[in-house]
Amino acid sequence: MDCSVIYYSARKTSVCEKALGRAAAPLGLRVAFIRFATDASALGECLREAFRQHAVCFVVGGLGFSDFRSVSGILANAAARSKPELLRRLPNPEGDDGFVLRAGGQLLVLLPDDPAQLEEMLRGKLSDFIKNSIQ
Repeated sequence: MDCSVIYYSARKTSVCEKALGRAAAPLGLRVAFIRFATDASALGECLREAFRQHAVCFVVGGLGFSDFRSVSGILANAAARSKPELLRRLPNPEGDDGFVLRAGGQLLVLLPDDPAQLEEMLRGKLSDFIKNSIQ
């Protein structure tokens, strides 16, 4: 199944791209859509475009911000209006926590822009959850 990736103010995009490709392959996902965003407006546009094409979207980066650029804050406002079926924090002992949201058959996964942390988070329970969600 094809999926989308949006790099939001990510610092290590090329290394994260390789790590995400490695982590997505065992899940049956192929990255077919890649976009870059640096502000909330661009992120919103990228998300709309991504979900028009695919049911699964990863957003890499933006989790470490505590101001208006915070991806979790931006999407928390959107989630409050859309009322997702699932909103779960993905604990990350090595850095910023990720998040997973599911609504109407669409899955959004927010991941840190550290390749090792990204791969670690996409193993185990999250891996099983994604596999079960896309089947």
